[in-house]
Amino acid sequence: MKMISNLVLSAAVALFVSQSVLADEFSVGSGKRPITLGLGMLYKDKPYKNYDSSEKSQPVPIVLYEGEHFFARGSTIGWDFTDSDALEVALIGQYLGDGYDSSDSKALKGNGDRDASFGVGGQVTWQPENLGFKFSAVQDVANNSDGAQAIGTVFYKYKSGPFSVTPAASIVWQSDDYNDYYYGVKSKAVNASAYTADSDFNYRLGVLGVYKQENSPWMFMGGLRYEILGDEITDSSIVSENEQLSALIGVAYTFK
Repeated sequence: MKMISNLVLSAAVALFVSQSVLADEFSVGSGKRPITLGLGMLYKDKPYKNYDSSEKSQPVPIVLYEGEHFFARGSTIGWDFTDSDALEVALIGQYLGDGYDSSDSKALKGNGDRDASFGVGGQVTWQPENLGFKFSAVQDVANNSDGAQAIGTVFYKYKSGPFSVTPAASIVWQSDDYNDYYYGVKSKAVNASAYTADSDFNYRLGVLGVYKQENSPWMFMGGLRYEILGDEITDSSIVSENEQLSALIGVAYTFK
């Protein structure tokens, strides 16, 4: 059961190595995209003390789809209400991939498991040319953290022949309920002192590279995300790092 849970969790995280990168690669102005399926390898180094190295790398599925209004981009599904090539206003559902099992580290013992969750909210993306801007906000509706997350992103898509590179920078706000659920510490924790986290900001830099020949159904991708964590996270007694690194390599096939 834990293996299945971890696979689902890491898949949702990996499918957009950062939401601000992979999702934007296949967003406004990209037109319809038939179902695209693939397989990737994710590396994600969570900031918890003595985090189990066996949990850091896992194979993950890749799923992408762009319809007339409905889309699926990694951990985000949505419905776009506009018909514009430059502007997208969408209702979204998003898998929130934070969380851990208390057995993942000695520091987490007695603190209980923290489940990944699902949020519902909205997203606005404006990409008139290569430069784009996006703002999204979701509220947990799965009764796990009961928290909220908002992300503002600027990204730039550069394309040359079969290659495209999309760097992005994001500011991420997480509510007190969200941070306290994933980084707070209960008084009954065995190896960490009690801690209550408040709302705070994280800062992300990411880049995604994609190789796809025009008439080929195959797509190859690789991405990196570097995240600086806010003080409300790093001050937690179960956290030992003030940064977090994620990486993804993958290959996918588009069914036409």
